[in-house]
Amino acid sequence: MRTRFYDNLSQDFSQLLEDADDYNVKIEVGKGDETQEFRAHSIILRARSPYFKRALSESWATIKDGIILFNKPNVSPIVFTLILKYIYSGILDLSKVSNDDVIDLLVASDELLLGELSDHIQNYLIKREASWLQSNLIKILDKVFSLFNSGELVNHCMESICETPVPFFTSNDFLSLNENILFELIKREELTLEETDIWESLIKWGIHQTPGIETSDAEKFSEQHFENLKETLDRFIPYIRFHEISPKDFFNKVRPFRKILPESLFEDIMSFLMAGTELKQKKLPSRMASFMDKSKILTRKHANIISNWIGRKDTSKANRYRFTLLYRGTRDNLNLTLFRQKVNDQGPVIAVVKIKGSETIIGGFNASGWSKDQYDQYDYYESDKWINNNSHFIFSFKSLNDKKGIIGRSCEFYGVCDEESYFLYFGCGDLLLREDKIGSCYQHSYDKEILDTDSFIAEELEIFKIRKIKSR
Repeated sequence: MRTRFYDNLSQDFSQLLEDADDYNVKIEVGKGDETQEFRAHSIILRARSPYFKRALSESWATIKDGIILFNKPNVSPIVFTLILKYIYSGILDLSKVSNDDVIDLLVASDELLLGELSDHIQNYLIKREASWLQSNLIKILDKVFSLFNSGELVNHCMESICETPVPFFTSNDFLSLNENILFELIKREELTLEETDIWESLIKWGIHQTPGIETSDAEKFSEQHFENLKETLDRFIPYIRFHEISPKDFFNKVRPFRKILPESLFEDIMSFLMAGTELKQKKLPSRMASFMDKSKILTRKHANIISNWIGRKDTSKANRYRFTLLYRGTRDNLNLTLFRQKVNDQGPVIAVVKIKGSETIIGGFNASGWSKDQYDQYDYYESDKWINNNSHFIFSFKSLNDKKGIIGRSCEFYGVCDEESYFLYFGCGDLLLREDKIGSCYQHSYDKEILDTDSFIAEELEIFKIRKIKSR
């Protein structure tokens, strides 16, 4: 039988640190007015830390009167006190330590090769201080991005940015962001930001990072300015999805900086956007591919807004859902029988309609989902036969660039129903779409009107199954 007496062992070693009258190491930490001397035992430091095992060896150490002298100016006394407590006793109490000091502790733990301590600190910050991390992403990444053993925290921060990128990319500190951090973000497929916005942010960052450029107006650039900016941004260019930028935005926002792009790339994208030719260059997958099937109607921005409407959150907050395409009209021939085969019993779904002759998008969220077994018994005039769910909503976007949209939420009755000749029947006329592609919008059962015209003709219809993506 093996018995472990760790508590007493930890307590005894703690006393050894506090009453170190037989120490053989003096360690001076901090700098300036915040310098403090610590006394310790080399045998314990070397046993607990691979860093100290080498640093305190005879070939590296400075020894005077039998005492090893060691300086650590890049570690604060507060942090080193915590490290020595951990080394001697295996105890760490972060309850009264500021989060800034916790980050510094992680940096020091990484340098001292204290892997167990590094792992614990990262787990603590992610689980206990998620809100603080979200508010200080640039500062944190600047300190921990290059650490050897901080991958979990770095990945958490990167995923947080990718899910809610706007506050990060529009912050005052963004222009001073470390190049390697920005490069890692630009590479990520899960970055949920419109490609046009990514490009504009990259240009602003590049101009700030390039000495000698004092204007963002490309028409005022000299040839040397373009050469210098090209050198700054050259490694980023292959990771921009130019083919996902609209022709209008490409003309207005990319074309002025064409001199920083390889000529072959510029001509390839121009031909693709203007003439519809196949791309010759390698085509990177959509950044939404990880959680949204490719849509002919929805943009990434629209999907983000709809996701937050589903979760009843402000659009500036992260709220991610997986969009799985169940049905597309032009693919499935706008056939009601096939429609029901594909969408029934799939759970919550989003229906989106592209209106013919315009950029307007309308749609609705069926929070309960369609079910053939239920609808077989439905009678339009019996209110108890409707699917009434206060999470139902209908919506519209006026254009591809509409970043707000209009949402109408379900009132108490007449949420979603099914009629024999209709694809969509939200409310008593609030959003209807027939098999002949003719639809109408008359406000009745939802709290807002989503369209300023009573009728429309559908150009495309898509139905997406919606599933919440669990937080990591």
